[in-house]
Amino acid sequence: MSLINFLAARKASKLAAQHAALTRTSTHESAEAARRELAARRKLHFPNPLHTLRVFKEKDIGLLLFYNSIVYTAFYDISASTPYLFAQIYGFNDLQIGLSFIPFGVGCFIAPVMNGYLLDWNFRRVARRAGIVVDKSRAMKLKDFPLERARIDVAWPLVLMGAAAMLCYGWVLHEETSLAVPLVLQFIIGVCLTGSFNVMSVMLVDNYPMAPSTATAANNFARCLMGAAGTAVIIEMINGMGRGWCFTFIGLVVLCCSPSLWVLRKWGPGWREERRMREEEKKEMSAQGRP
Repeated sequence: MSLINFLAARKASKLAAQHAALTRTSTHESAEAARRELAARRKLHFPNPLHTLRVFKEKDIGLLLFYNSIVYTAFYDISASTPYLFAQIYGFNDLQIGLSFIPFGVGCFIAPVMNGYLLDWNFRRVARRAGIVVDKSRAMKLKDFPLERARIDVAWPLVLMGAAAMLCYGWVLHEETSLAVPLVLQFIIGVCLTGSFNVMSVMLVDNYPMAPSTATAANNFARCLMGAAGTAVIIEMINGMGRGWCFTFIGLVVLCCSPSLWVLRKWGPGWREERRMREEEKKEMSAQGRP
């Protein structure tokens, strides 16, 4: 009887081994078939820079890109005109002009460090008011989070202070005051304008998480294009309008365009949700094989 049991157990063991081998073979063949199918579907795609322009069609993204470019242009008008103005007013040589950029550069350096603390603090404050628990150990779903409020509440005070400093800067240069005054104002402008367009750049990536590199490319394209145009005409503007009125005009343009932030704060969440729904619908259609 024990011999019969031994033979039966041995036969069952052989059958189990054969079944396991068949299972491994089937699994391997399935994996190979899946890899072959994936390779057949895979195509070599070359990046198309024109896809970046599609971002401008989004209402909130387009408006944010436009306003960020305005602030960026005002910032570059200050730096581009400094060598001309300081040589004209104070008789500086190239070395002295280079050294005079130190306060402006320090302000630009401080801005992102300061922004990090301000954005984190305001994010927690807005989350607390909205009844949302912030858990640093896991990623948050930002579908219902008021991102626009969390970012814009930091950006708009910086924009206002930067525009006010720019207004003062123009008339200080007009009066040809002591060098310390325009340098202090340049420091304030560096902190505020750099801080404001950095915050808006963060907001841009927040609002377009499906393709952050595309959003960043669109941001660089828009602000560098407008910044190039602004720096190309700034000297002509100074000579034609005068120092005071030129920077007054630039500061007023920034202030007149600032209601864009209010528009984004009010209607931005709805536009962001519309875009999210469109992307979800596209994913579902793609999963179902529909064009």
